[in-house]
Amino acid sequence: MPYQGFLSLAIDSKRRLRLLALLAGSAFWSFLCPPRLPAQVLITGENGGKGSQAVMVSANRIQPDDFGKLANFWAQYGHGLTDRVDAFASYGNITVFGRTQHYVAVGSNIGLLGRSRAGVDVALYNNVTFSLNHRAQGSPVLLISALIASRPFRAAEHTVTPYGGVNRLSPIGKADDPVFTSASAVHTGIAGISVTFGKLILFAEFNPGRAQHSGGIGLLYAF
Repeated sequence: MPYQGFLSLAIDSKRRLRLLALLAGSAFWSFLCPPRLPAQVLITGENGGKGSQAVMVSANRIQPDDFGKLANFWAQYGHGLTDRVDAFASYGNITVFGRTQHYVAVGSNIGLLGRSRAGVDVALYNNVTFSLNHRAQGSPVLLISALIASRPFRAAEHTVTPYGGVNRLSPIGKADDPVFTSASAVHTGIAGISVTFGKLILFAEFNPGRAQHSGGIGLLYAF
């Protein structure tokens, strides 16, 4: 899970520039692909470390163009399998037009680069959700993948971590009447920030896209 550290580390400027160019290019491409229904990640590029544990709750609002507002709520448990791999299990529900779909999910956050080598922490986030009801109104399986970069800094007694990247949601399986999920792949950008308050970490995230926008908050407790 995204615990924030604050070591002062050397920066490889060439690697950092290549990484930022990749993220900028991917974010630009996400605006060219018309999205309908995004998924938020609410996680940084830093792993929690082996043996770490945390729980998180989140509330999200999604507003596609020419479509109703969707409300997405979920709760998640995370565990650090290794220093570079975190695993997650979660339950959530999404509501639109007075109907609610429930789902469960499993996922991971895999550390790719650390601040000591790239100047920022970079991770590949993947999450697979399985719908429990209203399966005709949404794809039975959704694969959420995101490339995330972040770097923490110290502000008074808090650790503040801006993060950003790109996000892709891929529906797997056909939906007869796609209401809760998109009929095709969705691309969005990621712009977020997290702030620590002792063992609590508050997240806020915005996901811009060509045809919609969304926002969400999350509260994580590390133990």
